Amino acid sequence: MKSVHAPDHSPAFRKRLSHLSAACVAGSVLLLAGCAPNGAMVGADLAARADSVDDLYIVDCLLTGQVRRLGQRTTFLTPRRAIRTTAQDCRIRGGEYVAYDRADYRTALNVWLEPAEAGDPEAQNYVGEIFEKGLGTEPDYVSAATWYRRAADQGYARAQINLGFLYEQGLGVAEDRTRALNLYRRASGAVEDPLVYRSDVTAEMEELRARLGAQVDQAERQAQSLQQQRQRLIQERDELQRRLAQAQASAADTGAQARARELAAQLETARGQVDSLESQVQRASQEREALVAQMRELPEAESQASPEPAAEPDPESRAQASPEPEPAAPGPASVAGLDFGRYYALVIGNQEYQFLDDLESPLTDAQRLRQVLQNRYGFNVIFLPNANQVQILSALNDLHGRMTERDNLLIYYAGHGNRSNREDGRRQRSYWLPVDAEAERLVRWINNAVVSDHLDRIQARSILVLADSVFASGMASDSSSLLLGSGQQQLSDDEIRAGLQRRSRIVISSGGERPVPDLTDRPHSLFSRSLIEVLEGNQGVMRENMLFAQVAVNVRRRASGAGGPQTPEMRPIRAAGHEGGDFYFVPVAGQRVASR
Repeated sequence: MKSVHAPDHSPAFRKRLSHLSAACVAGSVLLLAGCAPNGAMVGADLAARADSVDDLYIVDCLLTGQVRRLGQRTTFLTPRRAIRTTAQDCRIRGGEYVAYDRADYRTALNVWLEPAEAGDPEAQNYVGEIFEKGLGTEPDYVSAATWYRRAADQGYARAQINLGFLYEQGLGVAEDRTRALNLYRRASGAVEDPLVYRSDVTAEMEELRARLGAQVDQAERQAQSLQQQRQRLIQERDELQRRLAQAQASAADTGAQARARELAAQLETARGQVDSLESQVQRASQEREALVAQMRELPEAESQASPEPAAEPDPESRAQASPEPEPAAPGPASVAGLDFGRYYALVIGNQEYQFLDDLESPLTDAQRLRQVLQNRYGFNVIFLPNANQVQILSALNDLHGRMTERDNLLIYYAGHGNRSNREDGRRQRSYWLPVDAEAERLVRWINNAVVSDHLDRIQARSILVLADSVFASGMASDSSSLLLGSGQQQLSDDEIRAGLQRRSRIVISSGGERPVPDLTDRPHSLFSRSLIEVLEGNQGVMRENMLFAQVAVNVRRRASGAGGPQTPEMRPIRAAGHEGGDFYFVPVAGQRVASR
């Protein structure tokens, strides 16, 4: 029998042991490394030390009021202020938060409801998000729409986006895609900015038109059926009235009196049925008229959309890019006066796992993308190879202190992902799996909602997440066909300025909410190879949806030839504060921004 003190030589233990030496070396590099050449940073060299990983989660924090002096003798205490920050930061600043029920909506409401009722649009929006998420309970979309509307009426862009999404999906309000589009335009500051592909709008408008047409036909058939039933009941009522009159005229004997009473009861029932059917007929007619009105209000797709981008030429037909590409030619002269801000990137490549199967390409993908971002686009790159849970969360936390509202952040994650159901089975959650994650234990899995909370807290103007993992699109809510811009290849100065005026939080994932096949186009994954090729081939200012349009075309084509479907997705991350802005890639040679 094996002794309880005997060493464990199981395959899982041996694999974990094989990574320990590399992990120790990597850990030393992470702690000691400073800035590498070309502005790159290897590892979480900025990481603030936390007592536990729970210190790095975002909480609803109530800061204590400030003691202020008025005149020589009078002092007063200002009201407490609600913020969203890390548990560690909340404690340091003397704030109050609840440590153990962050999923309970009542706790979050206690923090935000008072300032929301006082008219604070940010607090009103957070209250709406609490009701929409249904933290600890069923989502209450009606209440969410009410609070979003109060903030949206004050011009709060984030609430306008959220309210528009409810109208687009028909959640808590009647589905109204025209109103949704107008709210998105107001939030983004666009007047005539093309927000959607023509094919997307045409297909969806036609689908909606057909669906409304079917509902109109059904409502008309129902109204006709109810009308026929009403006519029959009226005839039966009239017949009962006639028979009752006859019975009352000859009600001398006891039997006739009993018959008269029975007929009177039947007549009263028939009158009630006629009244009920008349109400149903009226409601059916009103519903039909409302549906017809909705069909009349449907926007014409041709007037609100722009052409789809042409497919990118097959990279095989052109010369391969060199490992260190030369700087691109200067972009359009009209771009020179635009300040795009500083660019940062957090690049995570998780390939060698302690408890899970190793992957083939994440490190190669991450290293190559790091080079492209540094050399071609001037990014300040934080590189995390084979990162564990604490290193990833620490890096996200540290970015909050480094970035300003004029900066841009790109986050690239390549590695294992997963999805789990809540205990009540109502909501699925998606996760990034750090290298210390275990298959059946969620303790070190990184919930995409946690990542989204950090993206909301980081002050950057625009954040783009590129996720090459399973279930990666779960970071965002349901996709929106109206909220994201078109993939047109030409951008005017006004379009760029409009995109720079609003916060942007967008995720481009290698696949949708289904498992992504582990297909590699050696030495890179299909998604990352297409991503790198598009970035290397770009010669001017490129918006994130232009990047997505080209990457998606190439991934779908290559995946079909590799024996497995793969469809990248792009979604706005509303929970992280997307306000309709854009993320721009500007080659170094085309940048004309002052150093700060």
